[in-house]
Parts: sequence; structure tokens; C-alpha cells
Amino acid sequence: MSVDGREARNVKVGRILLWEGRVSRSRLVAEYGLSPIRASEWLRDFRESFPDWTTWDSKLKADVATFTAYSEAERAGDSRQPGHLTAMLTPYVSNGPNPQMPLLWDFVHTSPHTFSRLNLAIADQRRVKFLYCSMGNPEPHERTIEPHSIVKTGRRWHVRGYCVEKKDFRDFVLGRMSKVKLLPDARTADVTDDVAWSTIINVRIIAHPKLSVAQQVVVRNEYFKGAAARVENCRAALLNYLAQELMAATDVKRQAPPDFQLAIENMQECRRWLFPT
Repeated sequence: MSVDGREARNVKVGRILLWEGRVSRSRLVAEYGLSPIRASEWLRDFRESFPDWTTWDSKLKADVATFTAYSEAERAGDSRQPGHLTAMLTPYVSNGPNPQMPLLWDFVHTSPHTFSRLNLAIADQRRVKFLYCSMGNPEPHERTIEPHSIVKTGRRWHVRGYCVEKKDFRDFVLGRMSKVKLLPDARTADVTDDVAWSTIINVRIIAHPKLSVAQQVVVRNEYFKGAAARVENCRAALLNYLAQELMAATDVKRQAPPDFQLAIENMQECRRWLFPT
């Protein structure tokens, strides 16, 4: 058996373990198209290589990540030395039953422990408790949420869920969360109750009207293949992130070229879903 080949397999198993919080034979079969026997071999090899990284959960029929797994993996990541351990820390986007929604890039550090607690809460329909810091309230304060979706927008990961304290659906940045704890409490709010998440709006994106005619043609050719506009379907809860990602003006009088080359044209429909300025 090739050591390099085994290490490559361990990375695949380890990334699922760290980022989803657990790994099972059926999960490997679904993700990599393995036979059940081959998936069992991958898991056996991983347990031999990292004997303190998993505990067996007979109810879930899965290997669950231990605290040792996260501490050793993140310690390797802090050393910035390339290797199979640091490779496991590359954020993992699942193709499984709870897929995340990526918009590429990864600039801010994301803890796999934080990510996995949220992933497990979504999968098992449970609550999570954590300390949170925001620009409006920079001191660490406790929040309890019922998460339903993990989203990557630009350089940051967010979790969307029902906030018990605020009694409303909110977004939270993973990089601002700490001491995340998975609670035994079952989720009470349903994703269908999240109106901003369930509402799909057609966002009409155009070249900024304050560009010259020639400049507008350049922008249209670059972004719209020469068309006058592009219409994107977007969850209302994600509209702010779409505008930020595209640097699209939501107020063409205040947000002008050259900083803004695109603009959202149908602001009357979209305005109610934007963050207050």
C-alpha cells in the first residue's frame, strides 16, 4: 500500500470528519463513489493513523470527531507547514444532504470546530450556543440559534438561523464566533418560517447609469455578454451579499463610478431586503 496514497485518502476522510463533525462508511460511499468494503478500509486506515481523533457512535453508525482531532489539526495549521494535516483544514464544501453554498475565496480564518458544530446542528436539527462579537456589539456576548443554512459569501462564511435571544432569523459570521457548543435542545423554528430566506427575488443588474455610453458598453460586454442587463435569482436574505460581491450600487446618487461600475436597477423591489445604512 502506498504511503502517499494512504495519506491522500486520510486527507479526504479527515476533511469530512473535521468540517462535518463525523464521518461514516455511507458518507464516504456517497461522496467518493466507493464500495462499502473500500469505504470501510479507508476508515480503518484513518483510525490506525489517527487513533485519538474519533469515537464511535453506535446510534449514528459514524466516527465522531474528538477535541484532540481539532486541537492537533489546528496546531498543524498554525505552524503553516504544508502537509496532510494542514490539507485537512481546507474548508470543505459538502455534496451531501446539507450542502453549503460557496462563492469562492477564503480570506478570513474559519475554525473547522465551529463549522462542524453548526453542520451537526443543521443535520440533527438542534440548537447551538456560542459567544459572538459584532460591529454593533463588539464585546463577547452569548447567542443561541437554530441554524438552517451555511453560506459562503465573498471571503467569509455565514450561518443563517433563528436567534433565540432576538426572536428572529439572523446571519452570523463564523469568524466572529467562539466557544461554540452543540446543545441537546431540538430546533423549534422551521426554515419555511424564514421569510427572507424563502423569498426569491429577480435582481436586475445593469451598468452604472453614470458611466459614459462607451463605458457602459465595456461593462455590458464584460458582465452581460453585450446584453443591456443581467437578471439573477437571489434569496432575499442574501441580497446584501450579492450587491457587495459585485460591488453593485444600491444608491446610484451616492455610490458612483469609478468605485461602482454596476448597479441594481429594480431597487424599489429590492430595497426592503437590504441592511439598513
